[in-house]
Amino acid sequence: MDELLKRVGAGDIAGVVELFARDAVWEIPGDPAIVPWVGRRSVENIPEFFEAIGAHTDRELFDVERVVVDGPNAVLIGRARVVVRSTGKVIDTPFAIDIVVDHEGRISRYYMFEDSWQVAQGVIR
Repeated sequence: MDELLKRVGAGDIAGVVELFARDAVWEIPGDPAIVPWVGRRSVENIPEFFEAIGAHTDRELFDVERVVVDGPNAVLIGRARVVVRSTGKVIDTPFAIDIVVDHEGRISRYYMFEDSWQVAQGVIR
């Protein structure tokens, strides 16, 4: 998990993608018609998440408060705060990211839980 956080923090998106298994699933529940960075993505489309969130928001905080690991499973718990450029609204939400690592040490599942209602409200004008 340290390597994932390091690469995300450095903006090394190609490096982030390298950590994922070819058939991995990246999912942030929500309606991508409202919030362009949410939804289900294949590994090839993970960079689109970073492009979309970067194009629409200014990050104020992404703080991982706790990492819980149990064998191949990990949960990252924290808080994120961004400002949506088009609305000026602040999205401040706790999050949990459920990660599963396969037998080769690659991430096979990335599932982020957040306050999706608040996220959508931040985007809606």
